[in-house]
Amino acid sequence: MDKKNEMKKENDDIFKTLASHIVNTKYSDIPQPALAITKMNIIDCLGTLIAGSSAEGCEILIDLMKEWGGKEESTILIHGGKVPAHAAALCNSVMARALDFDDAQQNGMHPSAGLVPTALAIGEKLGGVNGRELLTAITLGADVAGRINYATLDYHGFDPTLTCNIFGTTTVAGKLLGLDENQMWNALGLAFNECSGTFQSNADGVLAVRLNQGLASYEGIMCAVFAQRGITGVKNITQGNYNYFRLYSNDKADLEHLTVNLGKHFYGEKTIFKRWPSCGCTLIGTDLMVEIVEEESLDSAQVDSIVATVGKFTFNLVGKDFTIGPNPQVDAQFSLQYAVANALLRRKPVIEHFTSEYIIVPEIQELVGKVKIVLDPEVSPAGGDYRKTTLEVKLKDGRKISKTALVSKGNPDNPVTMEDIIAKFQNNVRFKPIIPKERTEQILTMVSSLENVSNTNELKDLLIIGNDDL
Repeated sequence: MDKKNEMKKENDDIFKTLASHIVNTKYSDIPQPALAITKMNIIDCLGTLIAGSSAEGCEILIDLMKEWGGKEESTILIHGGKVPAHAAALCNSVMARALDFDDAQQNGMHPSAGLVPTALAIGEKLGGVNGRELLTAITLGADVAGRINYATLDYHGFDPTLTCNIFGTTTVAGKLLGLDENQMWNALGLAFNECSGTFQSNADGVLAVRLNQGLASYEGIMCAVFAQRGITGVKNITQGNYNYFRLYSNDKADLEHLTVNLGKHFYGEKTIFKRWPSCGCTLIGTDLMVEIVEEESLDSAQVDSIVATVGKFTFNLVGKDFTIGPNPQVDAQFSLQYAVANALLRRKPVIEHFTSEYIIVPEIQELVGKVKIVLDPEVSPAGGDYRKTTLEVKLKDGRKISKTALVSKGNPDNPVTMEDIIAKFQNNVRFKPIIPKERTEQILTMVSSLENVSNTNELKDLLIIGNDDL
């Protein structure tokens, strides 16, 4: 480890510095480009929440939270019904993540599907906050989680959506609850106690993937409330014998990310927006297959075989042979074989392609068998090219077509626009047409000028429908 990465004594209070940053940052301190990304995050999250509102496991969880009951603080969106704020955020975050179509960051962290539902739940618990407060809290949550995520060089199988983004949801809740600096530091220390989550959930294709998203929101709210009431948390988060980076990053860290340009640059600008409804590690392969199909006017019958060469991170997460288990949608979301075969057969992927009726058809199963995933040991799991993907398509006439890319469309280095996000939102709403068109237009209008909204409960109210419409 080089000198800049050594965990020196003077870094003891980095999380104290982050706590001060959270508490003292005002809406007027945040650059407009960062706020513009936050609005995109919110629109994108609400669209995936609507589309995923009845996905497998969501209604089971919602029924359970209602059965457990408690103080009626915040609303379970779409379905209706009030439960404690942390329970509402749990349900709403799981719905937002269910289709794996929400935004992400490097290393596989999914921020907004946790941050946005946490903010709406706490805002409602407080009787409503204004749009500037909501924007500020979400932007800070994405910044703190992003900084920790980029500082973490080796999660070693932990799922950063829960291991790391819990610091983001704690930030959102603590900021809206008005914690002081010491309370915020305690809240972050309590979040450290709650870090968990494994990528084995993704590899196994189980619903726990979605649950991790909700647990980050649930626990983040709990940590902020605990700290508000006086429960103290870990203070040596970076420097103790059992510090965060020792436990969750194999003692490897780039601590500069925690404070570099703090208050000037916001790490939410590193968001990766998805064009396709599957794991981030499948996106480049999907992009490449779509490009080849379009450029060559390719038909699946022309293809003899496909080889996708990927690095260790991608191979471990989505490189196994595709098999259908108890949760076919999750199996497909986390399979590069399926993603490539689907793009070959059906061109540009849509949500429907990742539902059971599309997954089980013999035609797609035959094509999956033509796709082989190969590990490239030269691609570093911690390097900037860790998602590098090469697709080589061999045609039955003997021709070979090869394409390579380092990032997918939607990455900050290959960005999408607000117009793209609005179009994606509208497509998500069409997939689950449970909210009237007039109301979806109101949602878009409200978020686009959220800084002028006096009470964000107005936004929440647009996201509740009758159970008969589900």
